[in-house]
Amino acid sequence: MQTIKIISIFIISIFLISNDLYGNYAFKKKVKSVCKSYRISIESSQLSLDDNEYSINMESGRNNFEMFMLVGFASAGQAIAHQKKMGLANAYLPSIVNVRVAVPVSKGEFNTLLDNCSSDMAVSLAEGTMDSSEFMQVIMEKIEIL
Repeated sequence: MQTIKIISIFIISIFLISNDLYGNYAFKKKVKSVCKSYRISIESSQLSLDDNEYSINMESGRNNFEMFMLVGFASAGQAIAHQKKMGLANAYLPSIVNVRVAVPVSKGEFNTLLDNCSSDMAVSLAEGTMDSSEFMQVIMEKIEIL
């Protein structure tokens, strides 16, 4: 009887853990897919899914950091919209999206640009209800350079 109880608890635990992992996997897969469509290679290690904040770390070329910022926010927006559309109980829906872009300034040296926005703003960018130039104006007003 004790063995059956232990096995039942184990199976339920596995189910709950895998359910959360699927939501995270689907989110990461969507972000990587969107980035890939813009020829930006992203590894899972560059993505961080905390309870209420999502972060992506990217490395741009010297002159195209704006595109990386836009793609970083838009890919998160598309992933959030996709999670909402799936309507799963374990959907990953962060309220804050962080994008960090390392920009080379000289050989082996980088400036890091860091900014964030609400998930609603990222979804608006992804869905086209907010123009990319308007989005960048809002972002560039509060960007941090590390």
